[in-house]
Amino acid sequence: MPPSPSAPDEVAAARARATALVADTLADLMRFWNFKPSMGRIWAVLYLARDPLDAEQIEAATGLSAGQVSTTLQELQEWGVVRRVTREDGARRRLFEAETDILAMVARVFRQRELALVEESIARLEEAVRILENEGRGEDAHGVLQSRFLIARVGRLLELARTGHGIVQQLARTGSADLSGLRDALAERVLGRVGGVVGRVVGRRG
Repeated sequence: MPPSPSAPDEVAAARARATALVADTLADLMRFWNFKPSMGRIWAVLYLARDPLDAEQIEAATGLSAGQVSTTLQELQEWGVVRRVTREDGARRRLFEAETDILAMVARVFRQRELALVEESIARLEEAVRILENEGRGEDAHGVLQSRFLIARVGRLLELARTGHGIVQQLARTGSADLSGLRDALAERVLGRVGGVVGRVVGRRG
């Protein structure tokens, strides 16, 4: 026997619950990525809407205040993940819709935030190497060894950061990334340390 059809009000309530669940999920993800939770909540509501929504409709669907909706919509537009829609009838009511190309959104975020962070990290590590190279001149043998040790350690971090930079660039450009370079760089470091330990052990036994 087929299930009896739900009343229209029950269907609408179920859809509202599902939309709220998705909005809560996106809000939590945005918080984890150090974005405002309201950004995930508003984007989710717009993404799940068949037609563009105005600010009042977004307020009703998200429970956010008018000020929060206005500020967050501006930020989402700056990130390029929400856009304002022009009404065909010329009405002045402002409508908004979500960017639906999720890969393009992820790539844009990586270009504007993660890539900049990695580039800043590389510049700071390079500066650390320069400081160590310049200030280590004229030291005694112990000091020279200490400087070389620090330069080698910072150099390893710099190599990994540069490898990671290439991966983030690839992800921002294509929406996918080959992690083999990072795995290889890490493997070389691990194998190098293991080889050094084995060499010292063999040397002592000899």
